Amino acid sequence: MKDRIIKVMETEGLTPAKFAEAIDAQRATISHILSGRNNASLEITVKILDRFPKLSSDWLLRGTGDMYVKGKPKEQQDLFGNTLAFPEKAPVAPEPRKEIESRPPVNVTRISSPEPVTVFAAPEKPSRRVTKIMIFYSDNTYDTFISEKTPLPEK
Repeated sequence: MKDRIIKVMETEGLTPAKFAEAIDAQRATISHILSGRNNASLEITVKILDRFPKLSSDWLLRGTGDMYVKGKPKEQQDLFGNTLAFPEKAPVAPEPRKEIESRPPVNVTRISSPEPVTVFAAPEKPSRRVTKIMIFYSDNTYDTFISEKTPLPEK
């Protein structure tokens, strides 16, 4: 591809610096490509094809075919440019109506259970009380409050 880029520069009468300016690329990038240090990136290839639209992409990429496209260069298709002509409002077929069946209410009778219901009580926990409270402050200090031993109230 390096040789084809050199041929484009010769045909267009451009120095490496002018060529870099023409395709809006860094001079060092073109210098590295021409010296064989680097291969042309996709970005550089696209910039060359954008700047020289009559240049054949097959020739530039693969070296096949003629250097220039015969006739008018193909216009690039715009993704959103050609919108299809749709009628403004397409006729919409009405949805069939769904009939909901109406049924009379069903009488529900309670069935009493012959077995008695047993209620279980949760085991009692021993009463608890607060014995110590610690408060931590933002200046890394703290206070401790210890409760006096007072007997728990009986239930």
